[in-house]
Amino acid sequence: MLCRIKVALLGSLLSWSCLAHAQDDMGWWNERHQWDGVSPWVNYLTLSPKFMGPNALPVPEIRSGMLRNNLEVETRFGGYGSRGDNTFDTYGRVNVPLCNGRVALEGWVTALEYFETDTTTRDLRAARTRSGKGTAGGDIHFSTQVQLVKDKAHWPDLLLELTMRTASGTRLRDARYTDASGYWFTLSAGKEKKAGGKLITAFRPYALLGFYSYQTHDPFQPQNDCFLYGAGLDLTTDCFIWSNQVGGYSGYLKNGDQPMVVRSIVRFHSKIADVVFRLQAGLHDFEYRSLHCGFVWNLANFRKRLV
Repeated sequence: MLCRIKVALLGSLLSWSCLAHAQDDMGWWNERHQWDGVSPWVNYLTLSPKFMGPNALPVPEIRSGMLRNNLEVETRFGGYGSRGDNTFDTYGRVNVPLCNGRVALEGWVTALEYFETDTTTRDLRAARTRSGKGTAGGDIHFSTQVQLVKDKAHWPDLLLELTMRTASGTRLRDARYTDASGYWFTLSAGKEKKAGGKLITAFRPYALLGFYSYQTHDPFQPQNDCFLYGAGLDLTTDCFIWSNQVGGYSGYLKNGDQPMVVRSIVRFHSKIADVVFRLQAGLHDFEYRSLHCGFVWNLANFRKRLV
């Protein structure tokens, strides 16, 4: 009997010791954010693009009114920089055309990111890793694109896109991903015109409108609904396509949920794989500048060359 009492006391002491150690580990966070001892820590986060990592709630791709007709795989590497957050990441995308080029299925993910934040940014976001450093895995996206109109004389090309974002991202505690689902749908319109020049052979203006919604962890405002918009101009040469775009979305919570970005993308044609360079800068509620480069493999052409 005495032995059992000793074992029970020892177990209790170990439990209290572990609990006290855990509390000591997060004591800096509790004190800095004046934790009330009751509320979940997620309530102290602000789920918006201004107060999270660059891949948490980015501005979606701005479609040009035309889906991609090639079976292709893209890999991309690069980084984001801001005053208090430096992030390096890897990205992958697969595009599968169906129904004779009328429908396409696309999936993409930021597979891995490494981040470093300073103490000011860490505390502004209420992040819970004291060092402000770490790695995170990103959200997986699935998109269905339907070509509504194509190559009509008096109509622009029209493309409908429906996209779902899964809750697969990690490190919510560090404001890297939301650990919540989202979706958007857009209608984009564009029309290619022949330029007739020696350098620029064609140009394509386009615009996009849509609706973007993502879940939050706020019991009183569990969802943020946003107006999604964008526009761009593609310039085509014999060697590359140069895309210049501006776009964003506007949420109704007004907590840093109205990001706007400008993008410049150059895709150089190659026999084996196209080479892509992508620049982006935030104009509002997105305080990052980024540079990414990568490769796009057209699998049909790649297979022909192997055979």
